[in-house]
Amino acid sequence: MALKQAPGSRLGQICMPILIFTVLLQAFGMAVFYMYFNKELKQFAETDCQRLMAGQQRGSGLAS
Repeated sequence: MALKQAPGSRLGQICMPILIFTVLLQAFGMAVFYMYFNKELKQFAETDCQRLMAGQQRGSGLAS
């Protein structure tokens, strides 16, 4: 007696790897995006802080 496959199982065998690949690709892209912008934000915060401190030392602080 041969086992019968359900009619939709072939479609599932094709779509499931594509779905998994797409989700993994999106997760990888988000990880790269997070690491890049985290580094950029830290660099911006350092330069902004240095600029602010330099301005305060010269006596040209922010107007209140």
